[in-house]
Amino acid sequence: MQAKTKIASLLARHVAGHVAGHVASVQELANHLASMQATTWLAVLINFVRQFYENLVPGCTICDIDCPDHSFRKFTDDGQYLVSFSMNMQDIIVFRPKWLSYSFKGENCDHQTLAQKAKKFDSFFTHLYSISLGSSNESICKDFFLYLENHQFGLFATTTQTQIHELASIDGTVLGFPSIEKITFHLVRLNDGVVMDEKSFRNDYVSLIHNMGVFLHDNLLCVFSLRYQTIHILQVRESGNLVDVRSIGPFCLEDDELFLKSHSQCSEVVNKSRSEESVHLSTNNIHHQQVTQANSFLSGIKQRLLSFIFRKAWNEESDPSLVQLKPLLNFTVILWESINFVYIAIACYD
Repeated sequence: MQAKTKIASLLARHVAGHVAGHVASVQELANHLASMQATTWLAVLINFVRQFYENLVPGCTICDIDCPDHSFRKFTDDGQYLVSFSMNMQDIIVFRPKWLSYSFKGENCDHQTLAQKAKKFDSFFTHLYSISLGSSNESICKDFFLYLENHQFGLFATTTQTQIHELASIDGTVLGFPSIEKITFHLVRLNDGVVMDEKSFRNDYVSLIHNMGVFLHDNLLCVFSLRYQTIHILQVRESGNLVDVRSIGPFCLEDDELFLKSHSQCSEVVNKSRSEESVHLSTNNIHHQQVTQANSFLSGIKQRLLSFIFRKAWNEESDPSLVQLKPLLNFTVILWESINFVYIAIACYD
């Protein structure tokens, strides 16, 4: 009798433990299924929203809108702002889109007449501010605008009138390019219109049409000076400051200037002796070309580009005697720019 009671007690404990474990596993399974259901529902909802936006396309064009008398430039890349300029190119005017502000109810809405509210510019855009960047002799370049999406900064440019006539060449400049007395880049915080910083280039020429001479990568800003054949690299700080990083042109590395100055000191002695010899020979009606800036070394970036061209031609040709070096004996090297690229133009002559 005691043995039967003990067996029954052990069996009851086993059944109770099995049932309790089963109930716990069932509860965990229910929680897991609920979590999966919630995740699946969220995924379906996100996919539904994506499909909704994919199929939301413009289906109506509203004409004869009463718009402000501005020169509209573009929307920012994130669609948060609409940038425009005043007609005298002195002020920038920024709007914020209101997005969907009018809709129809029901089906077959294509033939319904739009309300007068839907035909007003103010129904779709909110005027944020207007700030003046130009002055009496400076105007905004309407074809130039860059946007830093991570900080919501806008980069604008103002210029004076372009001087088309030929200017005297100074050290480092190239003849044949026009000159602009002053080019100023303005970094503006588009949220409230505060001018954070400015950077000016004087007696220079930068191609601003369609941002051809200025390139933005992350927080680095590259400005290509055609007249001085120099690439200026600036950093846009989070604080809104434009900081000079380096310039690539006459010098590529930090110690290039020191090396060339040491070479020029050695060359002064040679040039002095040559000039004395030239004066002596001129008495016998023999004239020699004087040593000028044009006969000095190429700038650092031009020398590197020419070295790259030479090495490329040398490595691609198995027979060194077939490498055509004659066109490179006399040349004029000018850096030019295309959209987001800088390329080299070489005019060769015999």
